[in-house]
Amino acid sequence: MTATNDIKYIIDQIVITYYQYQKFKEKVFSDNFERYVTRLMQITSLDREGALKYAVDFLADENKVGGLRNDHNS
Repeated sequence: MTATNDIKYIIDQIVITYYQYQKFKEKVFSDNFERYVTRLMQITSLDREGALKYAVDFLADENKVGGLRNDHNS
């Protein structure tokens, strides 16, 4: 797996576990979320806030490339 694929996988897991926790409120999903955020922090050498911003920006860029932009001004 390449570094980009690793990052994409981790970010996908962050999104999945976030929504699982929002829906089910089970600690296991919160723990998984934290584990994936920590892994992203390690790979990117960013702090928690930086890693989460990186994930949001990564997803936004991915959506732009895929034609799924959320803003209506472009």
